[in-house]
Amino acid sequence: MRSILVTVDDTPSAVAARGLAVALARQCGAQVRGVTALDVSDLDRAEPVPIGGVQYAYDRLQHRKKLADERRARIAELPDEFRRSLADEGMDAVCATMEADVREGLLRMIETCDLVVTGRDAEFHLEAVEGVTPLVHHVIAKGCRPVVVTGPEWVEKGPVLVAYDGSAPAAKALQVAALLGIFGTSRARILSIGREQSAALSVAERAGSFLARHGIDADLEAVATSGSPAEMLLRRASETGARMLVMGAFGHRGVREILFGSTTRHLFDNAPVPLFIYH
Repeated sequence: MRSILVTVDDTPSAVAARGLAVALARQCGAQVRGVTALDVSDLDRAEPVPIGGVQYAYDRLQHRKKLADERRARIAELPDEFRRSLADEGMDAVCATMEADVREGLLRMIETCDLVVTGRDAEFHLEAVEGVTPLVHHVIAKGCRPVVVTGPEWVEKGPVLVAYDGSAPAAKALQVAALLGIFGTSRARILSIGREQSAALSVAERAGSFLARHGIDADLEAVATSGSPAEMLLRRASETGARMLVMGAFGHRGVREILFGSTTRHLFDNAPVPLFIYH
C-alpha cells in the first residue's frame, strides 16, 4: 500500500480516522493525504415561510448566513491543522479542499489512492451525528477502493476479526486486506457464521488456508446460528479485543446486503472497532 486518503472533518470520528490512518501508514509504509470540503448546501436550501412570517423568514435567513460563515471559517482552518498534526507524527502530508461537486470530486480523488479511511459521521458539516452519513454511504457504494470506516474510538493492538462466509465479496475483501497489509503483524481471527457448524468451519478453513499463504496466522471460529450475524460480529469483536473487522458480504442477499442492508447498517452504526469493507 502506497497511499491512504483520509476525510478531514471536525467530529470525534474524523479525529479517530486521522489517528487510524497514521497508524496504518506506519504499518504499511504508506503516505497519508487528507481531503475536506466547503459544503454549505444544507444551509442554502429555501425554508417554508408561514403566512405573515416575513420577519421570521428574514431572521432564519440571517441565522443560516451566520452558520455558513462560521462553517467557511472553520473549514479554512482544517487543512493547516491536519498538516500540523501529521508533522507532529513525523509525516509530511497535504490536505485538499473541495468547493464544488463534492461527492463526484471525492470519487475522483479516491481513484488516486489505495485505501480510504473515514469517520462514519463525515459529511463536511462539522457536526457529529449518529450512525453513517449519506456521504460515507456514497463513498462505500460508489467508490472504487476499499474503505475503513471508524467511530470515535479505535485501538492500535489486537487481532483482526474477519467476517467470512465464502462468498465472492467476502473472498475479495479478505484478499485485498491481505495484499494491502491491513493485518500487519497481528493475528487474524476468522469468524464464519452459518446454519450448520460443520459447513461454517469448512468455510473458515478455506480463509485460513489463504491467509497462511500470505504468512498471516489465523484462529478459526465457526458458529451455527439462525440469528442476526451483526449481533454475533459485534459481540465477538468486543470479546476478542479486535482492532478491526474485515468484511465483504454475508447473508443470502450478497452485495445488496453489504451495501444497503439492515445488517450492515447496524454494524456501521454500532461497531466498537473500525470496519474494513471492499465490494
